[in-house]
Amino acid sequence: MREEDPPVPVLRGVDLRVDRGEFVALMGRTGAGKTTLCLSFNGLVPQATGGVIRGRVLVQGRDTRRFPPASFARDVGMVFQDPESQLFQLTVEDEIAFGLENLGVPPDEIDRRIDWALSLVGMEGYRRRSPRRLSGGQMQRIAIAAALATRPALLVLDEPTTHLDPRGKSEVFHSLRHLRQILDCAVVMATQDVEWIVSETHRVAMLLEGRLAFVGGEGDGLDDLREAHWLYEYGIPQVNRIVQVLLPSSIGLSFASIPKVAEALRPARWHPPERGFLPANSPPDGPSVVKVEGLDFVYPNGVRALSGLSLDIKEGEYVALIGPNGAGKSTLARVIMGLLSPTQGRVLVCGQDTRSTPVSQLARLVGYAFQNPDHQIFSPTVREEIAFGPRNVGCTDAEVREIVDAMLARFHLEPLADIPPSILGYGLRRKVAVAAVAAVRPRVLILDEPTGGLDRVSANELLDFVDELHQQGTTIILITHDMTTVAERAHRCIVLVDGRLLFDDTPRQVFDRPDILKAASLMPPPVTRLAQALDAPPEISPILTAEEFLQAWAGGPDDER
Repeated sequence: MREEDPPVPVLRGVDLRVDRGEFVALMGRTGAGKTTLCLSFNGLVPQATGGVIRGRVLVQGRDTRRFPPASFARDVGMVFQDPESQLFQLTVEDEIAFGLENLGVPPDEIDRRIDWALSLVGMEGYRRRSPRRLSGGQMQRIAIAAALATRPALLVLDEPTTHLDPRGKSEVFHSLRHLRQILDCAVVMATQDVEWIVSETHRVAMLLEGRLAFVGGEGDGLDDLREAHWLYEYGIPQVNRIVQVLLPSSIGLSFASIPKVAEALRPARWHPPERGFLPANSPPDGPSVVKVEGLDFVYPNGVRALSGLSLDIKEGEYVALIGPNGAGKSTLARVIMGLLSPTQGRVLVCGQDTRSTPVSQLARLVGYAFQNPDHQIFSPTVREEIAFGPRNVGCTDAEVREIVDAMLARFHLEPLADIPPSILGYGLRRKVAVAAVAAVRPRVLILDEPTGGLDRVSANELLDFVDELHQQGTTIILITHDMTTVAERAHRCIVLVDGRLLFDDTPRQVFDRPDILKAASLMPPPVTRLAQALDAPPEISPILTAEEFLQAWAGGPDDER
């Protein structure tokens, strides 16, 4: 990572074959080497990244070391983990046309393919829009559409659904299925999204510290790894916990679809607890820390992002801000932070009007971790990145050192303390960004998709840290498409659709409203759907956590099957 450092092995002895029409999922912890392996499929590793490669990668029989990456453009479509890093045209249609023009596709065919690719990812009405004015999830869809339009023999996608709402994920997987059917295209996807891949992929390749731990189909070979309990870390959140307790001899079911797990659990053995489930925490009765009054926001290009929004968030609340891509969630966060000024209405943060309060002053009250960590990382080392905020709010040198050391330890970043954060992997950059914001100890912490690109273990470590801050009195506003996290951690859900407030209540109330979920392109957590598949009685529905499921199943987890 630095000139004086010894080489860092990233991949070790990887052997993998992908055939036409096959869908292979790459899984593994953050930093396991998934992105490096993806970038090797068109020669970007090592030709663009540098480094030493031993062995070879053959695509359509050609060695990626011996041909320039551009020569693989017709055969390999690539979607990077950060969609912004590959979007550079002025309009969406220009973005999709760029690759096709360079491949010599006739203009009439280019026009047809633009419409075709946009329809596959649900972005038909965005042809003339600027990619830079889209939400993170919408950018991901455009990057995928641009890769689909070239109709490659191999499509490589690095965490392509990280910022997508459930409907967007469904559309992406449907488009990949369609592409494989009509073109016999091979797909390799690096992902942490187990629930989708178990029903869509042919094989799963698991990377552990740069080595392939195993390669197998759904359930294939997994039953031979019953002692490898680390596999549970990668199963469907919540569902794998239930498999561990109720079906301990069937570790392969951690990678099974919800219908298959439900089938293994039948006949249902519900025994609802006499007192039901504990009610959600009552909202704090403290002062308002964020008050939104009649807020409208319109971007300079005329796109209305927020309309007539009014909210009151009390000190000490843990709020999940949810809704489909493009609903206005990130825009609202930026208005609260003072980075955008309301078109109409006002926002008060701890009683201060964001229209007249300097951002530097608001930054002492509100911390904001951007959806894209590259929007806020700028320091030469991880240590200096984390130190920047505390130093600028007046902490002494001793206090800064103490805070930085604590953050480095809490996020397991000590070995990287003197490394430039900009060269770290996406998941590690996200950890650095959250650590830097939390280091200021703001009264309100806004986290925009903080677990995107993180494996489940790393995501839980980050969220446990957020829980600690909340218990210490910090108000949390979490923007996320991860309904498991919403169900398990948030006390209040604010649902936005098309910039308007659709619903505002507890997670249990939100997940008990199919009409709200449909309108907001959301779906209940996996355990809720598993309980529904097993006909959970109304008095305990909706079940939101694995613990609730086990408590209601035949008297609890200690009951033997």
